[in-house]
Amino acid sequence: MYWLYSIFLSIGLLAVAPYLLLKDTQDGRYTRFLGERFGRVKPMPAGGVIWVHAVSVGETLAIEPLVARLRELYPARQVALSVTTAAARNLAERRVPAHRIFYFPLDLPRLVRRALAAVSPDLILIVETEIWPNFLREAAARGTPVLFINGRISGRSFARYRVVARLLRKPLACVRGFLMQSDLDARRIIELGAPEERVQVIGNLKYDLLPAENLGFRKLMREALMRAGIQRVLVAGSTMEGEEELVLAAWRALRPGKGRLLVIAPRHPQRFETVARKLQASGLSWTRRTRLETDGLPEDGVLLLDTIGELAAMYQFARAVFVGGSLVPHGGHNLLEPAYFGVPVAFGPYMFNFSSIAEQFLKAGAAFRADSAPELAVIWQRLLDEEPLRRHMGEAARQLLAAKRGATDRVLEAIARQLDQRAAEAAPCPPQG
Repeated sequence: MYWLYSIFLSIGLLAVAPYLLLKDTQDGRYTRFLGERFGRVKPMPAGGVIWVHAVSVGETLAIEPLVARLRELYPARQVALSVTTAAARNLAERRVPAHRIFYFPLDLPRLVRRALAAVSPDLILIVETEIWPNFLREAAARGTPVLFINGRISGRSFARYRVVARLLRKPLACVRGFLMQSDLDARRIIELGAPEERVQVIGNLKYDLLPAENLGFRKLMREALMRAGIQRVLVAGSTMEGEEELVLAAWRALRPGKGRLLVIAPRHPQRFETVARKLQASGLSWTRRTRLETDGLPEDGVLLLDTIGELAAMYQFARAVFVGGSLVPHGGHNLLEPAYFGVPVAFGPYMFNFSSIAEQFLKAGAAFRADSAPELAVIWQRLLDEEPLRRHMGEAARQLLAAKRGATDRVLEAIARQLDQRAAEAAPCPPQG
């Protein structure tokens, strides 16, 4: 099975390589650090390393507190963090206190073995559910225990995995433990072949995340709002392609008023210029965050947040937040950061990547669902007008966050058990078939 998988993966990589090279940006999004993709990682001290793998920005943010705690609890060990995307690497280098940050190797046996030999981990933590068969098999062959932490399987991913469920049983048998976010995630991973006795529901690490304070930006923004006489701010965070037009339509549909500002924060930095052109063509007053010091804020206009790492701090100025990636079929984004500040949240119908969290927020009365731009406009207008409603939703969000915290401590308990058993034989991995 493994050799067949490796052949198909190699063919797929060769097929997409020309496209990625043509699409490569000036910062080398796909070619920079290419050696790391081939397992060429700078060697780390033998023994004592905890390797954490987080795919993209969301997973990287989720493990920020965990990495800090690992360094505090195990000062003699080093923590290595691998990522898959350039955005995650940029974020990790600014916020995550890992000793080493690098790209995860392509899942081919020789490349995986090279990376494992360089890092020489005592324990591997895979955030959410990245099932890489060769990596899991090679880790087990070295006797290195692997834990899936903050495990989640969306409905879309589950449908894809079920097609190859028979092929996943052997790789999943190489995993020492599955720490899943919810009962549904636990049932899904068991159905895919995870040994039931190794599956545990521990909650979601993202509930433990505290947004960065970013005091400098907070001071700058507060002063800019005061100078412009703006008291009512709406934020559309992590918007995706095709979504800005819907957000602007909702903004235009609001009743005329003074002292308002719409903030649009595209999810991906490479789209900043595209969204700027859309705003230029919209006829609305607007400016960029990168020109805030010179231009100031437009009253009853739009601010394009064309920076990285400031969205969470921006949420605290909002009267209401729309979480992007949800009015278009992308799967939504994290609603917990605005909830931390007690800000009412709205999202669209496409929240399949965060379905459990979205359902919990709706049930708690801490969020609204808008299925269209006109519905979003109605929700925004209510939240601008009704202060008691805003306070009620904000308090409901804070209470939900408080009730759901604690996953980090449960993950740390599981890590301690695995490190204590490090000398024991790793979870058995079936022979190559």
